Amino acid sequence: MALPIPLKLSEACRALAEMFIDLCFAFHASTHPAGQEPAEIDLNLTLVAVAAMLGHAEGHAMNASEIAARLNMPRTSALRRLDALEDIGLLKRARGRYYLEPYRAAHTPNFDRFALILSKGFAVIGPLLSKLDT
Repeated sequence: MALPIPLKLSEACRALAEMFIDLCFAFHASTHPAGQEPAEIDLNLTLVAVAAMLGHAEGHAMNASEIAARLNMPRTSALRRLDALEDIGLLKRARGRYYLEPYRAAHTPNFDRFALILSKGFAVIGPLLSKLDT
């Protein structure tokens, strides 16, 4: 059956979209202890967790205002989600800045899952990116 509105989407764009969705779910799963995931996924909560993780990884842990600005999100929304992430034990706050909880900082959760998602996506995208270098 033909779709009423055809969509021309390249294989690379489709692979990126699939990788984006899979990575969102993998990051979400990493923000909650096993068996404690909520029924509905709050991707904004996941974005706040990823922003805090990136700041920590880059050696510049961010405060709530910096995280909110990075995500183009109201500070109060970022604070509410940061509090929730502290409550579930993912983040720790020290001197107003947010860090991954020490065990999670030392042991990347779902590492194998991330590696599989990225390898599948880059198997499609990689050859196309190498053509751009020429």
